[in-house]
Amino acid sequence: MPRDFKQFVRENERTLEQNKDKADDYEKILNKYKDMDQNSLMSSLLSEASKLKREGKLNHETINSIRTTLAPFLDNTQRKMLNELVNAIDEQK
Repeated sequence: MPRDFKQFVRENERTLEQNKDKADDYEKILNKYKDMDQNSLMSSLLSEASKLKREGKLNHETINSIRTTLAPFLDNTQRKMLNELVNAIDEQK
């Protein structure tokens, strides 16, 4: 039996609301970093990564997954910078 759109929306309202919350969270994060110069941004990212590693929320596999996911969207210069950043994060204690 085919479902109508209203039924689909009712069944998926929670998922839709969660996605809206995630989009709002991403926007807040982007706004936090958008006006930083490169040195401030790198410092902040390294600090946050160090905190996440101490809390056990960031590990080698996750770091490499991020690199693998982002790399295809970057040019050679950006990819080099990403690799440097990922390596610095990976080497942090």
